[in-house]
Amino acid sequence: MEYRALARYPFLREATRFVKEHQLGLDELVSDIATAEARRRGKERVMSALRELTVPNNPVGSEEEAVQEILSYPYARILVSCIGDEVLVRRYALAEAKAFNDRLRKEDMGTAVLLAKELEVEAVRDDEGLRMHFADFLGYTSGLRGPEWKLVNQDLRSGYVYLEKGRFVRVLEQALDERIEDELPLPVNDEILEATEDDRRDIVAALEEHKERYRGEGFGEVSILKFPPCMRRLVAMAQSGQNMPHAGRFALTSFLSFIGMPVEDIINLFSSSPDFDHSKTAYQVRHITGDGLGKRYTPPECATMRTNGLCFEPDELCNGRRVTHPLTYYRIRSRSMEKGKDGKKEEVKPTATSM
Repeated sequence: MEYRALARYPFLREATRFVKEHQLGLDELVSDIATAEARRRGKERVMSALRELTVPNNPVGSEEEAVQEILSYPYARILVSCIGDEVLVRRYALAEAKAFNDRLRKEDMGTAVLLAKELEVEAVRDDEGLRMHFADFLGYTSGLRGPEWKLVNQDLRSGYVYLEKGRFVRVLEQALDERIEDELPLPVNDEILEATEDDRRDIVAALEEHKERYRGEGFGEVSILKFPPCMRRLVAMAQSGQNMPHAGRFALTSFLSFIGMPVEDIINLFSSSPDFDHSKTAYQVRHITGDGLGKRYTPPECATMRTNGLCFEPDELCNGRRVTHPLTYYRIRSRSMEKGKDGKKEEVKPTATSM
């Protein structure tokens, strides 16, 4: 593969070999003047992932530029690992995967199969197009929404699923996303932490800005500080663009509706999803919430959340006898937060759960 292609897909083993031929390693990457451009580009990969959910598509006109672009990928991973924040890891992984999707869609089918094998996805190209082993298809589409991803709706023959190129690439996007999430954060030592201090400071500031935007928008009088651990985790998954099972989307949507969040704000909360479709999401949210016109579904109780694998890190209040439902947890926290530190009651606007 020629150097421009390696720069587009820096996670390839061949890209690593290409860089080693230029006698550049980890020590040079984090501190050498020869790799200053790679560090600049690597930092920008992370910043762009945070702000725009993508990574830059830098032009590469020479082998030297290709080396710097390829090295920007491991440097970005180092920065993410040094910070070690779960939201940053998920958002960075998703941004790299989405950029990979955009680039691979422009390649021929032979390149698509080559990159599938790099991601350890069993795939073949034949006269009828692209096909993927059903086990890999199932593994990487289990969290994707819509009937078009159900195995029963696929062209399945002799253990392989035939896919048009766009959908084939979408599965590979998910494979890369999951690989990066599984690999990060990497172990880092004190020398690396010291060498990346300035870049990390800027990224942490951007990360806090990103988190504050979600804290300040959409929740209004609804306070996430009162949420049970299960709902805090589901909110974090939605904000970081992580695929969420249908049961999780239903639980979070119905919970937010009952505590008073406007429908449009609930819809926007899911906008970081890699498969976000505003019209489909709006339909699903309005169906669950009733949107003032139809039946509003009640959030599932704690027992159902546990059955669905959605009970995350229960705290002392969760384990208390009074809490059998996420809304009960929210009510108890709301009452306790109404009292100021001096024991006086603070003015709190009512939510839907107080009606």
